[in-house]
Amino acid sequence: MYQALYRKWRPQSFADVVGQSAVTDTLAKQVETSHTSHAYLFSGSRGTGKTTCAKILSKAINCENPFHGNPCNQCPSCLGITSGEIMDVVEIDAASNNGVDYVRDLRDEAVYSPANVKKRVYIIDEVHMFSNAAFNALLKIMEEPPEHVVFILATTELHKVPATVASRCQRFIFKRIPFSAIAERLKFISRSEGCELSDAAANYIASLSDGAMRDALSLLDQCVSVGNGNVSDEIVETVVGLAGRRQTFEMALAIADRDLGKTLTFLNDIYTGGKNITSVLGELSEIFRDALILKTAEGANLPRLSARYTDGELSDIASKFDSMRLCNAVDTLQNATSAIASSSNKRIDAELCCVRLCEGAEASDVTSLVSRISELEEKLKNGSFVTSAPVSSPAPVKAAQPAYESAPIPPKAPETRETAPQPQTASKTQNSAPTGDAGQIWSRILGAAKSKLSPGVAPLFGSVSATLEGNKLSLSSGNPFVLQMLTRSENLEILRGAANEVAPGIIISAGKTVEAPKAESSGIDELIQDIGDFEGLTIK
Repeated sequence: MYQALYRKWRPQSFADVVGQSAVTDTLAKQVETSHTSHAYLFSGSRGTGKTTCAKILSKAINCENPFHGNPCNQCPSCLGITSGEIMDVVEIDAASNNGVDYVRDLRDEAVYSPANVKKRVYIIDEVHMFSNAAFNALLKIMEEPPEHVVFILATTELHKVPATVASRCQRFIFKRIPFSAIAERLKFISRSEGCELSDAAANYIASLSDGAMRDALSLLDQCVSVGNGNVSDEIVETVVGLAGRRQTFEMALAIADRDLGKTLTFLNDIYTGGKNITSVLGELSEIFRDALILKTAEGANLPRLSARYTDGELSDIASKFDSMRLCNAVDTLQNATSAIASSSNKRIDAELCCVRLCEGAEASDVTSLVSRISELEEKLKNGSFVTSAPVSSPAPVKAAQPAYESAPIPPKAPETRETAPQPQTASKTQNSAPTGDAGQIWSRILGAAKSKLSPGVAPLFGSVSATLEGNKLSLSSGNPFVLQMLTRSENLEILRGAANEVAPGIIISAGKTVEAPKAESSGIDELIQDIGDFEGLTIK
């Protein structure tokens, strides 16, 4: 009968346990020096070796020929405990046997001496599932245990174990096993089983296991069956239901470029290809998380979650984002992944998630607004506050004539025009323009310049005040940040070019900061003002 790999390759001595040397070395030393305790509490996430170490410890303290604290696995005691024939080592599942009556029976039985070995050992798995009454019953025997009894409690939720119980145990914490250690173990087992496992596939399985050796071996078992003994990263993708490596990376780049059409096309191909949408969103979340770490904490040497991608590929992603937008992307993907689990239409939820990822900066929520301001900061710092799109010249718009020119011309007006040079006429006309036309002229200029200004700048200029004196249009703002944008040379060039097209003869100048009128506030100016000092730009 076929035996699952995680059962077949379960460690039988402390030396075989991977990634828990702090725990196994201590336990082996205790056995070697005969300083074992009457009660142990093993805690940690699933698949990290808690129950395995409990069984090894039960063999080691009963072994007839222990070697450096490890069981020999050859004496009758070791063989009987491994096969389950010795009834003095009892493994209890607290999830299904959590009542007080069961613990009372255990307490009554514990007083009898073991029949075949030196110590009677009770391994209680998922002990946090005991009821309060059951814990109280267990506490009584743990306070004054018989010399021949050892309790080994295992739990994934240490906080649920009462302090009165935990304080009577020696506590050992099992860490998540490092990815590299899991990958090496997988390759060793594959070689022993006569299977071909590529390095990329081993690393990929290790990253998907989340530090749990049992999960990694279960996934390897599936991949070996599908690949007929030849496991590649493509086989792992098929088993897990992920999109291809290149396809997922291209989708991440499309999101970075805010190309919603391309992003939704990728999502459609993944969905119609039968891939698991939740897994794909999870992988995108890992890519953006790793890009965020690379961008903000490169020297931290933190483990990579997206093991299939190189530093160069992650750097390409990171270079297209600011840190705030990456945080936003990870948060959006995590929320979507959680919501999809209970959704009636996973595809629609995934598409909405893609829309938020590509167009999140245009949303009205505070987080997205902060992300947008962060992008502006990045552009200011790099001195590249210009749109990367090619500038297209709009069709010339005929300047609107002042209202008084449409009135009947006085009889002497033609003589004035005939005697005065043409440029002087234009100058006199502009100088005589009423102040009330300044807002209309500025509106036309801004409309013509909008397509040439960087995204996000034109909306800021909508709050600018304009004053017309002769042919000089003075621009001012009560917001220091808006004024700073207004006085940048590239923005002034664009505005002056637009003025030549729609209002010939108008000269634009950026004025000083003026006090903004007491009007109803949208809250945006206050939020921008609260951002404080920009790097390289001090707002006073």
